[in-house]
Order: sequence, then C-alpha cells, then structure tokens
Amino acid sequence: MADMAVDISRPINRKAIPMKTGKQAGMTGKGFYVALSLCVAMVGAACWYAYTESDPPNLSSQAEHSTPSSQTTTGTTTTPVATSATSTTWRTSRTRTTTTTPATQQAAAILTKSTTTQTTTTQTVTTTAPVERPIKPLDGAVIQPFSHGELVKSPTTGIWQTHNGVDLAAALGTEVCCAADGTVTAIDRDALWGICVTVQHTDGTVTRYCGLNEGLTVTAGQVLERGDVLGAVGATAEAESGLEPHLHFEVLQNDCYVDPETYWQDLPQPETQTQAVTE
Repeated sequence: MADMAVDISRPINRKAIPMKTGKQAGMTGKGFYVALSLCVAMVGAACWYAYTESDPPNLSSQAEHSTPSSQTTTGTTTTPVATSATSTTWRTSRTRTTTTTPATQQAAAILTKSTTTQTTTTQTVTTTAPVERPIKPLDGAVIQPFSHGELVKSPTTGIWQTHNGVDLAAALGTEVCCAADGTVTAIDRDALWGICVTVQHTDGTVTRYCGLNEGLTVTAGQVLERGDVLGAVGATAEAESGLEPHLHFEVLQNDCYVDPETYWQDLPQPETQTQAVTE
C-alpha cells in the first residue's frame, strides 16, 4: 500500500498529442472510398454472372406464346454453392424435353391418310360339276331287287340268303354296258355266278357284272368309258338259273354292297370352289 501511494505534490508531465493535419485526414478518407468502390464492383460482377447463367424471362414467355399447341417441359433448379465463408454463388441447372410441334403432327396425319390398304376376302362359290351319273348296264326291268342285308328265299335253290345285287331281265345276247368310266380289274368264272367282269371306277366304286356269255369284248386292265360294251347276257349263273334270262349286277362302295338302283339314279354332287377376291 505504501508503494502504491501517489505523490500529489509532484507536478504531472502532460505530453501534448499531435493532431493530424487536414491533408493527412483527407488521404485516409480517399482510401476508404476506393475500397468501397471495389466491393460494389465485385457485387455487380457476381450479379451479372448469375443473370447471364439463368434463362431470360422474356424469351421463355415469347416461346410459350408462339407455340401454344406444343408440349414443352422445362424445369429450372437453382442450387447455392458455397465459395467462401462470406459469399455464395448460385448455379442454375435446366432440364429440357423433346417438343412435338403441330407441323410434325400434321405431316404424320397426311402420311396416314395417303396409305391405301388392300383387303383380301374369300368367297365360296358353289357350282354344279359336270359329272355324268352312272347308267344302267342294260335297259331291263328289275325282277329281283337288292335285299339290303335281309335274308330272302332264292327261287332257284330255296335257300334263305341275302341278295347283294339286282337282277335285270333281258334276252340272251343283249349287250351289257359299263355303268361309268373305269378299268377292268378282273374277269373270272364263278361256280355260282358264271362269267363275271369286275370294273374299278375313278371314284372308288366297284361294279360287278355276272351271268355273261362266253363272248366277252374286254380284257383285264382295259380302260372303259361309260357306255362301252363289255359283254352280253348269258345263261352261265347256276345260282339263279331258275329265273328268266337276266343280268346280275352288283355295286360296292368302301367294300360294302349298296343298292344298284340308288347308284345309277344318284344326281351329280355340287362341286364347291373357293375364290379369293381383292378389294
């Protein structure tokens, strides 16, 4: 406490503080304004850079008014990027999509209209084929009909059996004609049915002429047309010798006996033709 005592009796030495002259004060104010001008210039440059990197609003509005019917999607995203502790630079990213203009749509419509399509349709036409129906081997009455698989009593033997053909009455020596176009496949002498000629026709039908005489006019393998003479009525069929002279005539289709009267009375079947018509 004794050391800290102040001697108030000793005079205080007051040193005068020199004052800055007006010239020196003016130089200090000029430097401040120069620094301020540089800061303003830097801020203006940063604003100009951000403005040039962004989309001009007037151009975007003009594009929207000039193409009202086009479909354009533009997205703008502004992202801040820190460049220093005290300043931030804003970067602008843009997304562009493909624009379809009305001119492109009109061109596509014109190409679609100018395309010609040809459609092919199928029509079915039914016509009557010029097929000649079979004929009777000779002009004679039926004295014993087809039995259709039922048992009938034979006038000659008295045995009950099926009659697989028709008997056409005719005088001995009456010419026998081929019922339809075909080929002679067999000539044989049967113990019951006498001399027989078998003909295979183009549609698969088989005809058999039984009880012929000895003087045949055809040979095996010979091709015949409808109406060609192949022999004459004889008396060689012992199984039916109790009847008046006649021709025993049989018809087979798919290896089954059918009624000969139905065979030669069948009308020509219609032939179906298919035609393609382009429209």
